Amino acid sequence: MHLTDAQLWAAVLGYLLPPLIAIPVQRHWAGPVKGIFMLLVAAGDGLGTAYFNGELSGRSVVTCTLTAALAIGVAYHTLWKPSGIAPRIEGATSTRTTPVRAVGGS
Repeated sequence: MHLTDAQLWAAVLGYLLPPLIAIPVQRHWAGPVKGIFMLLVAAGDGLGTAYFNGELSGRSVVTCTLTAALAIGVAYHTLWKPSGIAPRIEGATSTRTTPVRAVGGS
């Protein structure tokens, strides 16, 4: 498998994005909301890298977006979360001090 320059850039940016994603993300957001936000950021990464590499086609945007989403997820769970960097940024920029419990939760 050969990655294009756009896909490589999407992966590199994706690996560096979790601390930036942690700035607007609020600690009290539900997991699915955080996941959707990450996918929106990955879509922006994919679209931008495809555009700036002159590969703005449907397939290229999709592969760059998927590459970015994978890189963001791997980077978050292997580097940024275990190191505590992303969670500390998220906590420092959250507007609420306590998480909201789900309805019916214990």
